[in-house]
Amino acid sequence: MKSVVSLCAVTLCQLPSPSQSIGCHDLAGIPPIAQELLAQFPFTGSSCVRVDLLGATVFQQAFGSFTLQQVVPIASATKTLSAAVLLALVDSGLLALDDRVGQYLPEWNVGSKAQITLRMCFTHTAGMAGSSPWISDDSITLRQAAALLANDPLQSAPGSQFLYGGVSMHVAGAVCEVRTGLSWAQLFQQRIATPLQMTATDFEAFGPTQNPRIAGGARSNLRDYAVFVDMLRAGGAWNGQQVLSAASVDAMLADQTSSIPIASTPHPDQAPYGIGIWLDRRDRQGRTVLASGVGAFGFAGWVDLAHGASGVFLVRNQNANTFPRVQRIWREIDDAVLPLGVACVGAGSPGCAAGAWCNGSGPARAGNLDFALLAARAPANAFGVVALGAPLPAGLPLLGVVAHVGPTFDLIAGLTADTNGRAAVAAPLASAFAGLTFGLQVAWLSPLPCAPLGLQATHGLAVAVQP
Repeated sequence: MKSVVSLCAVTLCQLPSPSQSIGCHDLAGIPPIAQELLAQFPFTGSSCVRVDLLGATVFQQAFGSFTLQQVVPIASATKTLSAAVLLALVDSGLLALDDRVGQYLPEWNVGSKAQITLRMCFTHTAGMAGSSPWISDDSITLRQAAALLANDPLQSAPGSQFLYGGVSMHVAGAVCEVRTGLSWAQLFQQRIATPLQMTATDFEAFGPTQNPRIAGGARSNLRDYAVFVDMLRAGGAWNGQQVLSAASVDAMLADQTSSIPIASTPHPDQAPYGIGIWLDRRDRQGRTVLASGVGAFGFAGWVDLAHGASGVFLVRNQNANTFPRVQRIWREIDDAVLPLGVACVGAGSPGCAAGAWCNGSGPARAGNLDFALLAARAPANAFGVVALGAPLPAGLPLLGVVAHVGPTFDLIAGLTADTNGRAAVAAPLASAFAGLTFGLQVAWLSPLPCAPLGLQATHGLAVAVQP
């Protein structure tokens, strides 16, 4: 589909600039996802889900035997917490991401190991093995573990490939302790937990230890991790203070790995990696729009920059069972949460068949090549058309449905829903300018006998292009 702006002359309207909200949609599709897991795994399917939008909680519910206060080990979602500790020290000028490990741990300042940087350690590119017994030995300290790990051979040249694991972050954690003179537990409390008022989170998922698992030893609850990921969503700010600099959050969410070969990854989509976090979705310019910290026990926390949202799925199961459901929750958010510059207009019609939705895929910003119209809850496998015109909040009866664009409009694209009633039509804002407002609406061929002329229409969208 061509750029929306090039298809017809759209008038400027005096509508208020739409802002992000749930609007005419809801998140009622999330509970069935969690309940499905519980039905499949009665003993390990209990969970909690929370979704925040611009810092306000718009969905929160516990399922099964869990309460909203439930604390669980979060496995590799720990990596994102630990990355924040490292970046807080970078913000303070105590460390730099490209400092060499050997500058602080002499046993690592030998041979090719001397090339390893803290950035490599937190992006799984240091060349170290993925695992070692030393990272879970509670009889030694973190510093002692780092010294023992220096005796192991590298698996590859530093910076040459992506090999997922916990060893390199463990070594970097020892650097943080040596540089500051504080224990890892003290650093986490001082730099992250205290500013965010995280009272249920620590690195004792497997018991008290002086050798905390930097890449997998934390435990947390719904509220604590939700606040943490919302801080990342807000560019490092929370409750009026800057916990991390915006530059550090940008570095965390920047692609660090897609230019090198993958030797080992647990991610089902082989997503690239930032600093301690998976980059699950990126736009055409390579900018991250959704990132997640995910653990082997199924826990997941995410940052959704396309919608100004963040969220947590708290569970103690297996990631293979839970991550597909986390992805389904993301799609529910795609369907329901109105991005910046997009607002609902009117309601679906006719009333007996008014359940179909449409939404924008992301911020309606001038020049956004990734902007698209998303359709959801349409009749399965139905054919539809997209209408473009000026938004009509009052609506106009037409062929048994209500048009929310017009009074004149163009039918600009055809689309076919999949078996789940979903479809997408690209609507790039390549030549759009800030202040332009236009309306979109979808009409479907409906199998419902109550739909006059076999037509079913969604509500409308008012799209106000933002700078």
